[in-house]
Amino acid sequence: MGILDRFRKKKETGEEPVKTGYFEKDNKGTRYETSGQAVAYWSARMSKIKKDPFVLFIFDTEKEAHDALIDLSYVYAAEDNGKPICTTVLQFGYYPISGKYEAWVCGSELTHDMWQEAMGKFKKHGGKRKNDLEPEKIAPVKKEVTKGDVSKVLFVREDKQKGAFGKIMTYKVYKAPNKACAMAFLEKNPVTRSLYYLVVETPEGNFCRDIQGIYKE
Repeated sequence: MGILDRFRKKKETGEEPVKTGYFEKDNKGTRYETSGQAVAYWSARMSKIKKDPFVLFIFDTEKEAHDALIDLSYVYAAEDNGKPICTTVLQFGYYPISGKYEAWVCGSELTHDMWQEAMGKFKKHGGKRKNDLEPEKIAPVKKEVTKGDVSKVLFVREDKQKGAFGKIMTYKVYKAPNKACAMAFLEKNPVTRSLYYLVVETPEGNFCRDIQGIYKE
């Protein structure tokens, strides 16, 4: 029985509590499902001066890795496919590697409390610590919540680039006044096909979405 089948069974029978109310379209993070995707991330990370904090654990089974992820307060099992989705802009996921499974969360928005929660929950579900980078402890600052206005996101151009094996990658580039507007736009426009990218340029950086999820360039 696969993860999706087990998820549906738990939901129908009440065998175990399952967090619900979220769907694949609600995913704000970038989900990694293969070791190849993870290797590509870690390779690109090496050239960055500032490294994002992360938690990386090894699990014996897929179920342990899956359950550890969705036990986090910011990760849910999507009701439409049972896959983990993240309510924060983070890199996350699990994948098979050398007969076991790696699970991880990573990103500039991984706070110390979120990092500490992941360390504890991953260990609780039988994981063994492989590596991590602790984020700086910063006192919480009350911020004024800015609601994103999708109407302020303007189309700029469409770029096409030739990728590996001659495949064409399409980039739809937009411009927004701030992160809130960019995130509202990306959340409203899920990407359902490979090699298709939405890029929203803002004064706070470029925010993007592809078939894996939302991320900051």
